[in-house]
Amino acid sequence: MKAGNKFLIIMLVVVVGLSFLIFYKVDEREYVIITQFGHPVKTITEPGLYYKWPDPVQTVNRFEKRLMLYKARLIEYLTQDKKNIIVQCFVCWRIDEPLEFFQAVGNNISAAKKIDDIVCAQLGSVLGNYEMSSIISTKKDAVKIKEIEKAITENSNKKTIDSYGIEIKEIGICRLALPQDNVESVYKRMKSERESIANKYRAEGREKADIIRSEANKIQSDILSEAYKDAEIIKGEGDAAATKIYAEAFEKDSAFYRFIRTLESYKRIIDDKTTVVLSSKSDLFKYLNKKTDKDSK
Repeated sequence: MKAGNKFLIIMLVVVVGLSFLIFYKVDEREYVIITQFGHPVKTITEPGLYYKWPDPVQTVNRFEKRLMLYKARLIEYLTQDKKNIIVQCFVCWRIDEPLEFFQAVGNNISAAKKIDDIVCAQLGSVLGNYEMSSIISTKKDAVKIKEIEKAITENSNKKTIDSYGIEIKEIGICRLALPQDNVESVYKRMKSERESIANKYRAEGREKADIIRSEANKIQSDILSEAYKDAEIIKGEGDAAATKIYAEAFEKDSAFYRFIRTLESYKRIIDDKTTVVLSSKSDLFKYLNKKTDKDSK
């Protein structure tokens, strides 16, 4: 290989190597701060291709532009009514001012520690303004979790954005627990609340049942009254028809009619054990005393 070609190859390698040291790319998902001998000299927030002096003169420091999630410590706090509760929060945060963040915090690990301290302090402060029933309750309207989360978010964000260039977008309670000493008392309170609601439902049920029974009895009474009325009408019509038939029969053959009516009377009043004391002149007696021709023989 000729000396000229070797020189060109060496120069090309040197140029490529220097390009990697001089040029750098900034992604749309990140911030970049250029430091010169450890001191920040340039902040880049827009994506693109940039150049700098090679390391160690100038160094590229990259920071996440997107939202980041952090879980705070699980800590025991005291509520307004002096009840202990164990709470853990999640924190959604982002770097708002990269230069301020770099100078005050330096990296995400240190940022997480700062956020943890601030959020835990604010959580304890806010929870001290609420009773246990505002955090754990069977009554939906009594629970103030959303209100508590909003207060913690606003208070924490004021401190982090002013001091560390960190914006806290949202803080939420992800875990609630009770110390063993408080578990039984909370369960008893919840049971009492459930029993109160159950008793209310039972009372309402009994009231509705009484109303239904009263209406049913009224309907029953109306039906029986109407049925009795119809029965009496039908009975009266039947009696009238029977009377008419009896009258017609009497007109056709009065003797036979009296004979039939007497036999019906016998059937009603006489059986195997009946003793009848009658006057010999009684109409009822005359048929009992009359002998047939067969008896005479």
